[in-house]
Amino acid sequence: MPRLRKCTIAALLFFCLAGLKQVAGQQPDPEFFIPEFFISLAPSVVTVEQGGLTMLTVTIRCNTSSFAAVKDCNSRPKFDLYLSEFPDGTSAQTAGGRIGDNAIAINASSEAKVGSFAVQVTVVAGTTTQVQTFVLNIRQAASVASAETAIREPVAVPAGPLLTWEHHVVVAKTPEELKRMANDLGRASWELVSVVSRQNARGTELIGFFRRPSR
Repeated sequence: MPRLRKCTIAALLFFCLAGLKQVAGQQPDPEFFIPEFFISLAPSVVTVEQGGLTMLTVTIRCNTSSFAAVKDCNSRPKFDLYLSEFPDGTSAQTAGGRIGDNAIAINASSEAKVGSFAVQVTVVAGTTTQVQTFVLNIRQAASVASAETAIREPVAVPAGPLLTWEHHVVVAKTPEELKRMANDLGRASWELVSVVSRQNARGTELIGFFRRPSR
């Protein structure tokens, strides 16, 4: 009888240890839950007038706390950027997301809705999705606001078409290349509005923002 009890206890210990080993083997790899990158926005509050253009910078940086995350992050040729919850009359243009600073042009039409709005920025690459929110303030155009507050006699103004703009973004590796692009676009009535630079793994890039009256 004692011998049978000893065998039973040994068998129970064997099955218990085998079950623990199996459960341990099913635990997920902790690296899977580590994000490859993080994002930040500057400025956190963006202000633009009706009919104007402004800039937002989305900075993408790799998660250096994990070797696997850094490796996956650096191997990404690009990051997908999405902006949502834009108010009526506004739009945004990006040049494709990369590690470092990414410039986004935000355009407000002359009929854009005035007020403050929370706009969401989403960046996706691999298994990581990062979301940040900034405040977009749309103000009435200064010329319109001053005209409304001024006290003057009514003046008959002939009705005419409302001027609207279309926008275009280019990316150049050197100032010479940007100049050549600007000359080519100038022949099609595009005018250069602003230029920003950004750093990435490949060096410095120049981003040019152009506009022309809508056709």
